[in-house]
Amino acid sequence: MTGPAEGRPDIAGTITFFYYDDLDAAVRWYREVLGFEPYFNQDWLVLLRITPGQSLGLVDAVSGSQRPVPGRNKGATLSIETDQLEQWHDRLRAAGSLGPDDGFQPGCRGRTTEFRVCDPGGYFVEFFRWIAPPLPL
Repeated sequence: MTGPAEGRPDIAGTITFFYYDDLDAAVRWYREVLGFEPYFNQDWLVLLRITPGQSLGLVDAVSGSQRPVPGRNKGATLSIETDQLEQWHDRLRAAGSLGPDDGFQPGCRGRTTEFRVCDPGGYFVEFFRWIAPPLPL
């Protein structure tokens, strides 16, 4: 018996796209606050490397295939798994990117410790560490 991934074509990586009314502010925040480096930059699209094979695409409000979603619920969250949760929290606090309610919280029904911040476009960026990692099926 073979698993679902066996025989599947390769995947080189993934890119999550977020859409912004102020693309320059978003690019600055991801570069300066999170330290993500651009590897592709056009006037309407910037791709930033998160880890090998994982990227974030920042797109301006008028040139991409989607448009920014108004309001607080963007329908998407960038979720970053890290064993250095406290160091990320300290970095974001030093950058002035933490709000009064951005402390550590239980997440995933008690399986993670996490905190969230909002980027300049209002997207949530969640940092988490597993307390009880998911078990293989």
